Amino acid sequence: MGQTGCGHSGGRYMGRIKDKRLFELLHDYFSIYLPNHRSASEHTLRSYRKAVDTFLEYLKRENSISLFDVGFNMIDRDTLQSFAMYLSDEKRCSAATCGQRLACLKSFLKFCSECDSTLAKYYLCTDGLAVRVDAGNAAIDYLSEQPDPYTEKGQRNMFFMILLYDTGARVDEILRVRICDVKTEATPTIQLFGKGKKPRRVPLALRTVSHYKKYLQRFHPDETEYSQEYVFYTTWDGEHHRMTANNVRAFMRECGQKAREYCPEIPENVHPHLFRHSRAMHLYQGGMDLTLVSQWLGHANLQTTLVYAYADTEQKRRAIELAESSNSPTQKNPSAGKYTVSDEETLKKLYGLR
Repeated sequence: MGQTGCGHSGGRYMGRIKDKRLFELLHDYFSIYLPNHRSASEHTLRSYRKAVDTFLEYLKRENSISLFDVGFNMIDRDTLQSFAMYLSDEKRCSAATCGQRLACLKSFLKFCSECDSTLAKYYLCTDGLAVRVDAGNAAIDYLSEQPDPYTEKGQRNMFFMILLYDTGARVDEILRVRICDVKTEATPTIQLFGKGKKPRRVPLALRTVSHYKKYLQRFHPDETEYSQEYVFYTTWDGEHHRMTANNVRAFMRECGQKAREYCPEIPENVHPHLFRHSRAMHLYQGGMDLTLVSQWLGHANLQTTLVYAYADTEQKRRAIELAESSNSPTQKNPSAGKYTVSDEETLKKLYGLR
């Protein structure tokens, strides 16, 4: 075992790293978990890498050490609070960016605790941490506040966003919802039809049910709970027509322009998928099992993802070593002396931070 990869740069790095478990989990998190478990986009991966990389660089600076010497034992509540202050005061990050950085770090530590129970104490350090609202939360909050609920169109648009977030549904799934698909008695649920018209039932929050009942009073005052009418519609020439995705994009764009006056972090082109993505993130961060999150969202391939996510760590490490060894610049310098910038950059690349 000790001789594995001795001729490769990755193997030599493993011999120099003090906390091997940290870097193994970094690799798993960025190379397996985020892209496969969470279906993270390249933009999201870059954002999470930036957050964790900034934290590792902070630990290096505060402890006057190299990246090879960074370990879990340096993480405690005081360090996390100091890091939050560092982001705000020295890095001049906005409140939303500070929150996003801390939320990403918390997500990584939660992943570590789930992979190795002995690391749970580091995740517990984040409990109650003063994490300012992240950009995703800010976007959802500010967007939902823009429509005027006292106008007909404003009430419709506001409720559409509330339902979109609460269900975590795709836009076309919400647009196909009929009144008979919504059950408000006992345990409130809504039936959605996903890809291939596959049905699934999703629970509704009581707050959402309250908004729904007010919406019905205004838009469907004469319909019964068994009605086949679409919940959302537009009116042309005095007739109801099912609302379209273009209608949704139009009012989202308008809300986004207004919301950016208060929250500059909201993206230029607000996409309705932001609500689905945020809901999925919040369900998982709130402790919901990934299988349930998958069912909630109507995904069909979680089991395949789980196989890759929980593949043997050692096998993955060896694969990374083999893939990187032939091109590693450190092959030309077998000295284990002073660590250089290229050493640390290659280490980050090996373990998913680049």
